[in-house]
Amino acid sequence: MVVTVDELKEHLRIQHDDENVYLFSLCEKAQTAAEDYCRASFDSDAPGPVQLAVLLMASYFYENRDTPDKQTYLAMRLAFEALLYPYRDESRMF
Repeated sequence: MVVTVDELKEHLRIQHDDENVYLFSLCEKAQTAAEDYCRASFDSDAPGPVQLAVLLMASYFYENRDTPDKQTYLAMRLAFEALLYPYRDESRMF
């Protein structure tokens, strides 16, 4: 995993363990989205921008699960793609 549950909890300032399973699933889904965008696989030694992109996406879905906001999503998605752009495997794009 690019981002651990503990790293996501620290980023979100969560101090309890009640939602660890849910947070783990968000980390998995955000990493899958990053890998799909880049057409590459990432592991625990992924570059910092990749880790930040995964944190941003997982955080967005945690904090906006009840009231999704299109503007907030678009801002997160723009940052997500900007952070990941240099790590895309262009040979696997088309």
